[in-house]
Amino acid sequence: MKDKQALWKRVGAFVRARRDELGLSQTDVARALGYSSTASISHLENGIEGLPAGRAYAWAEVLEVPRDAFFELVTGRRERMDPTVIPVKAKSAQLTAAEEELLASYRRLPAKYQRRLRQTAVELETLAKAGPRRS
Repeated sequence: MKDKQALWKRVGAFVRARRDELGLSQTDVARALGYSSTASISHLENGIEGLPAGRAYAWAEVLEVPRDAFFELVTGRRERMDPTVIPVKAKSAQLTAAEEELLASYRRLPAKYQRRLRQTAVELETLAKAGPRRS
């Protein structure tokens, strides 16, 4: 039991640090993952509950970390997340205000709507590349 609690605290500390790094609130994370309240997020971050392994990939998407590495952290196969495996945004990739707003809205969506939005974006990109349609 002691090992499990140590794992929960380690994962919770990482989740809180990464969420803060991304500028996300517990409410943002709860909405993105489909939780009805922030209580589970708080319990997880404080090591009171563990993160279910079956939800690790969804959490990894929200925290913008590699899915497999995060799964290994959650299941105890990895002691910590190596900063070299966490993507760092290039300075040249500064977002405009509109892009920041879009990203914030995206992060507040439940996972199923995030998937749908990504699919729609790919479809729109394909249409844009095809150019205007002539009748």
